[in-house]
Amino acid sequence: MHRLDQRMELREKIIEGAGKLFLKHGVRQVTMDAIAHSLGISKRTIYENFKDKEELLSTFLKESIIEHKKTVFEIMARSENVIDALFHFGKFNQEIEKNVNPCFVNDIKKYHPKVFQKVIDSDEIRNYEISFMIIKRGVDEGIFLNDLNIDIVNLFLHHIMEFFSKVEGKNFSNSEILKSVHLPYLKGICTTKGLQLIEAYFKKEENLTNN
Repeated sequence: MHRLDQRMELREKIIEGAGKLFLKHGVRQVTMDAIAHSLGISKRTIYENFKDKEELLSTFLKESIIEHKKTVFEIMARSENVIDALFHFGKFNQEIEKNVNPCFVNDIKKYHPKVFQKVIDSDEIRNYEISFMIIKRGVDEGIFLNDLNIDIVNLFLHHIMEFFSKVEGKNFSNSEILKSVHLPYLKGICTTKGLQLIEAYFKKEENLTNN
């Protein structure tokens, strides 16, 4: 294997290994020694690839966001309609949430505020193109009201997400935000067809739970 390829493979190994520890234990509790030990490499090797833990954390977050974006496109492509896609997004995010220590996000906010702000302000997070595409698909499918100003709805949804990401002292789960904010708003912009699809989805989920 080419030396450059080996180095890239090593970097990815470090990012993946550190990321798993960050998600499981929170960022503060994970030391560079712990990362090195878990990967069976020296701490010096990590520092040859990353300046410090903050750079490693920042790189892990950036790659995670990119992977998340890819999954969003995959879900959109295989979904029957926009309602189906949105609920699949919700399930996907809930699965992620199950494997993340609540300390993870809190540690980033408290001990790595520059990294947190960088993530919030990143083009990958503020991807208006994807959300615009989702809203437009809903309008085109006759699921969302056809007189919506898509740009306004798009901007509003991003401000909601940013608001909850910056709320101090509260740990709202994705499911809580979905039920209390996103779902009521979603119903408000739906046509009769959209409301019927939402109702059908919940009935289907109820039947699966009862069976």
